[in-house]
Amino acid sequence: MQIQDSYGFLLAKVEEEMEALFTEYLRKLHITAPQFGVLQHIEQYPNASQIQVSEALFIDRTTMVAHVDHLEKIDLIKRVRNPNDRRSFGLTVTEYGVSALKKGRKQLNKTENSVLSVLDQDEKGHLKSILKKVWNSIQEGEHDGKN
Repeated sequence: MQIQDSYGFLLAKVEEEMEALFTEYLRKLHITAPQFGVLQHIEQYPNASQIQVSEALFIDRTTMVAHVDHLEKIDLIKRVRNPNDRRSFGLTVTEYGVSALKKGRKQLNKTENSVLSVLDQDEKGHLKSILKKVWNSIQEGEHDGKN
């Protein structure tokens, strides 16, 4: 089999192109693609702890601390003390963070549409459906890594 026929190679190369284009835009917001993902998750789950976010996004704790510190430093998120446990904090998106998310999502949509422009809407929907099915099976531990 040629490398260009490998699912891993093809998925990686498409992802690399999307990430390169999206990352170029995110530089204007002073964040990386993983940090954008963290920001989106915090918006979706306000007051989640760093540990909850890191577990949900499969980010190791050390990297998560760096992401949260950076996002807080540039005022995209803030730590809010948990009223039930003064030792813990929840994370919330700031007003500036909401604005950055809107801009980022618009650019992400443009990036995806650009990279996937060779596909019609039905093909895009089918591709997304297949990728979600694979991702869900991975999350649910349905693949054993042996096949």
